[in-house]
Amino acid sequence: MRVAAIDIGSNSIRLLVADVDEQGGPDGALETVARAGEVCRLARGLDRAGIIEEELALRVGGLAAGFVRRARSLGARHIVIGATAAIRNARNGNEVAGIVERRSGLPVRILTGEDEAQLVYRSVVLGLGRSAVHSACIAFDIGGGSTEVVSGVGVQTGRWASLPFGAVSLTERFLHSDPPGAAEIEALEAEVSDGIMQHCALMPEKVPLLVGVGGTVTVLASMDRQMGSYDPALLEGWAIRPERLSDLVKRLSQSRHQDRRGFSTVGEGRADIVVAGALVVALLFGRFPSPALVCSTQGLRYGLVRLAASEFRDRR
Repeated sequence: MRVAAIDIGSNSIRLLVADVDEQGGPDGALETVARAGEVCRLARGLDRAGIIEEELALRVGGLAAGFVRRARSLGARHIVIGATAAIRNARNGNEVAGIVERRSGLPVRILTGEDEAQLVYRSVVLGLGRSAVHSACIAFDIGGGSTEVVSGVGVQTGRWASLPFGAVSLTERFLHSDPPGAAEIEALEAEVSDGIMQHCALMPEKVPLLVGVGGTVTVLASMDRQMGSYDPALLEGWAIRPERLSDLVKRLSQSRHQDRRGFSTVGEGRADIVVAGALVVALLFGRFPSPALVCSTQGLRYGLVRLAASEFRDRR
């Protein structure tokens, strides 16, 4: 069963077209047909103004329309579009969703923090397979405007939290020097630490499996593997040891924007926000000490694709 999902995030918009095993139920095997992503920076200025700029909304609508055409050309029989923190939090979020709907021809689902957390967690665990399906686990997803943290055992979720900050919003609020100054980093870390303490207080003290998903984590894993280009097959399940994670975060936070742009797996679209994301990763690792940070490449769009398959199966 070929289906597709479009994830409209605060920093980027992503497409996944996949074949899902019709006999496998909601957790059926999934084979990627095509994946794509574009930086949209939908959360630009949102923390300050409270609204999404019309120019950005129109750009996202055009990108979504192009992804819909591509998915249909590849034979996708059902497509789900999900929107996260930027549209969820903006005062004009419904209007922005309406622009995307008119340009793409499909409804936009504005996901709650809980929706997002649950979909991400199951995707991560199912993507990792045997190493995760029977293990206590905490998964986190650092987006542009929010950070989801979920605990569970196997595919069964437990407590979850949607932290009200992400790599874009933290960068705009705290990191203005190049490279960021010590006082800026300290202020960011204080904000993030307070948020983690407040929202994750009832989660386990430590877990055998800590998994991160999102662009920041894949950048860190790519740097750890010394990869020259992004390859999800080589990153899925890669474990970053604590001492290496600390070194990588330090390297990013002490580098200049121009240098980060030159890192092969960072690029222009993430060079300005990856420091904030890496600092959040380090603080989450400190809160949930584990043998390693495991990288997952199967985030929200994989959860949305399974949702698309389930809906298509139910309506037949």
